[in-house]
Amino acid sequence: MSERLVVGDLDFEVRRSPRRRTLEITVERDGTLVLRVPEACPPQRLENFARDRELWVQTRLAEREPLAPAARPREYVSGESFFYLGREHRLVLVEDREASPLRLRGSQFKLRRDQAHRGRFYFIRWYTRNAKAWLRRCVRAWQDRLEVKPTAVEVQDLGNRWGSCGTGGRLNFHWKTILLPPTAVEYVVVHEMVHLLVPDHSRDFWTRLERAMPDWRSRKDWLAREGGRYVL
Repeated sequence: MSERLVVGDLDFEVRRSPRRRTLEITVERDGTLVLRVPEACPPQRLENFARDRELWVQTRLAEREPLAPAARPREYVSGESFFYLGREHRLVLVEDREASPLRLRGSQFKLRRDQAHRGRFYFIRWYTRNAKAWLRRCVRAWQDRLEVKPTAVEVQDLGNRWGSCGTGGRLNFHWKTILLPPTAVEYVVVHEMVHLLVPDHSRDFWTRLERAMPDWRSRKDWLAREGGRYVL
């Protein structure tokens, strides 16, 4: 069984080597934390070393916050499910050529059958439009508490990032954020809003984030672990 060290919410795999003379932490591509140490290094020294570098590790992990792993591809057929604010809604193809191409009615998305071949386009358009309204309300709800006022809140395709803080006080969010549960969306929003105060992931950034949202760690961990299930 491999040796492990848990410090706060960080879980390290400890790898000892008789040839090593120094301690080193690496963050692997999959987010695994590896602590490489001399063979006879005592447990207390390991823990002290990990605690001293906790901020550095959190910063590296934050920089890797993915929008993946990707969910399975969706099919634009009746019975398929699509997320909106964390809830699944069934898709129904309808024959009404006078209706809008895609709409949400109760617990069902309704897509015109003659537009099913363009289903992805219409879902992205629908999500983008509704994300703008929801995210702007969320930003307004937090801006007084954080004492910031963004110059703009925009929704677009950000590749593998949920959000970003642009120049001039501009906040950008991926349209896919609106598929997530509200608590996860709120974490993304507040994270980017704190960047209006602190542009990097320094100790000051995490201190301000924790002051505003004490449970940010659990929300961030949930997003990294489960977020990929919610994307198209």
